[in-house]
Amino acid sequence: MAMDELIDVALKAGATRARIMDAKDVVVDRRVRMKCSVPRCYAYGLSLTCPPNTMSVQEFEEILARYEKALFVQVETDQDSMDKSESSLGEASKDLVKDYMKKFAPFRLKLYEVIEKVEAAAFKQGYHYAAGFGAGRCNLCGEECPGISDGKCRHPFRARPAMEAVGIDIPKTATKVGFSVELSSESIVKYNGLILID
Repeated sequence: MAMDELIDVALKAGATRARIMDAKDVVVDRRVRMKCSVPRCYAYGLSLTCPPNTMSVQEFEEILARYEKALFVQVETDQDSMDKSESSLGEASKDLVKDYMKKFAPFRLKLYEVIEKVEAAAFKQGYHYAAGFGAGRCNLCGEECPGISDGKCRHPFRARPAMEAVGIDIPKTATKVGFSVELSSESIVKYNGLILID
């Protein structure tokens, strides 16, 4: 199986689009990780795949430099994002997050499937250091990450760190492969993932 055939694996697994890229074109910016805590993301400290429970941006940059190629994937939803501009602090915003997570759970899980299958196919091809990164907070266990209480992930072979958690600038990286990422609440949501291949 050639590396390009990993694109077929991704598409068959449910990706809307997928493209091989040079790993050096993955854009990393420490400000992305900063946005996990300023303003504080609802998932900060509440998931084993989000900060502060993930590797640092510096550590990721050092690891990324060892890779030659990556596969960037998108799973496009059939819905636009929820407008968060009118949400207030407190219970209203908690309800908004719950609604958002429920609305997009099937698409987020589909992204996990794509990443898992591509990573497994790459490993079988001899790319033993293939490693995938997902989008946003892991939702394999639903609304809450039970691993926070005891440090034990319930899905250790499926859970993947968020791209944002390690500082990947998703819109700029998507542009490098000719994909678009719109951040407007009026645009169709696209979940993005990355599999490092080496």
